[in-house]
Amino acid sequence: MNTMKKYGLLSIPLILFSWDLLSHFNFQIVLNMIIVLILLAILLKRTTLQNIFDWIIGSCFSIYFCFLYMKTIKISFFYSQMNHTTEEIKRMITLSVNLIPFKGIIDILQHNPSAFYQVFGNGIMLAPFTFAMLYFKWVISIRQAIWYSFLCTVAIEFIQFIQTCISALFGLGEGRSTDIDDVILNTISAVVGIVCYLLWCKIENRFSRKIRDDNIPI
Repeated sequence: MNTMKKYGLLSIPLILFSWDLLSHFNFQIVLNMIIVLILLAILLKRTTLQNIFDWIIGSCFSIYFCFLYMKTIKISFFYSQMNHTTEEIKRMITLSVNLIPFKGIIDILQHNPSAFYQVFGNGIMLAPFTFAMLYFKWVISIRQAIWYSFLCTVAIEFIQFIQTCISALFGLGEGRSTDIDDVILNTISAVVGIVCYLLWCKIENRFSRKIRDDNIPI
């Protein structure tokens, strides 16, 4: 019974998506909610919640995961009736892809300095995910955490590329950019998550040691 309680965290995406469903029922919202529930349930299956800190971090991660999905790979059924030629489709897809490292970052900062927040956001985007991987022991090492984070960001970029192709070819959904800089920044954000986890372990060990010392009878 106790192991099933953790699945109560699935109520978080249900609540978050319900706000949109209350305003207008939309199959797109339902589909995205189902995908988030399935992905989150897979992660929770490998998660053990033993104390209040586990539940707090698990709850925060569930909220974060919903926003991560919606900001990166949510499915959209937006339809455009514009007809593009083959050359226009090729141009749209080509312009949406950047395989030159740091080119996108430099262009953004040169032409739109306020976009620094966008670069910063990508630099911390996967930090909570990497922290959770280590905290809940979804991975067995820091190296594995970095590798999984890298695979995660590559998967996100690939899905965004597929979404762009579908948008260009069929006018369905919204086009997204596929950028090697996002892979670099997201991988850096994994390192940020690792640093946060190591700091957490240090604080937790010091706190536990203090409690043990305080309980030693004189």
